[in-house]
Amino acid sequence: MTTSRLHLRAVLAATAVVGLLGLAGCGSDPAPAAGSPTPLPSSVPSSAPSSEPSATPTPAPSEVPVSATPSAEPTPQLDWGGPLAPGAFGKIKAEGNVRSLVDQGWMTRDTAREDACEGTHWKWADQLGDGIDVTYDQQGTIGSFGMSKPVLETAQGVTIGDTLMVLKDVYGTGSEKTNDYGQTTWVVQDGDRWIGFLLSGNTRDAKIEFIEVSVGRQPGLLRDGC
Repeated sequence: MTTSRLHLRAVLAATAVVGLLGLAGCGSDPAPAAGSPTPLPSSVPSSAPSSEPSATPTPAPSEVPVSATPSAEPTPQLDWGGPLAPGAFGKIKAEGNVRSLVDQGWMTRDTAREDACEGTHWKWADQLGDGIDVTYDQQGTIGSFGMSKPVLETAQGVTIGDTLMVLKDVYGTGSEKTNDYGQTTWVVQDGDRWIGFLLSGNTRDAKIEFIEVSVGRQPGLLRDGC
């Protein structure tokens, strides 16, 4: 009797073990053993070092190279209100007093010239660029405007650098003269308003080097120091 019960218990224990093994075989993955690390999901990148080279590190702010300082912006095209014409730079007439143009912002005190020359002097405002000037008497009455760079051009497109041949084609013949220094000039009159061109010579390809506009008198096309 005792032997039979022991045999029965052994058979039941063996059967239970087989059942447990069968249940374990039905799962997707075996459960990790106690104390073993939990594997990462397949979507999580491994932290193990890669054999590929890493990207170039971004330099610290102090290491970032400073780009070259951009060049100064060119002087913008100004709205003169019209072309270069007898007696005027666009809408600005070569008459009246310099102080009225100072009040309008077109001119300013020429302190550099005042350091070298006696009296009060004016110049075109800095934002208008160089290559243009103004003559006046001791009371500030404007005598003329002068231009030595192609800041403006006439309605016909004539400006600094054009030739005597161009002047003859545009204005016809009979206007060629000389100034007090014997230099070749070309002067055009429109009523009491004038425009004059100083040339590098008297040949057809001589270039315009200076232009002067005036009101009430013929431009002298001369510039001296003080």
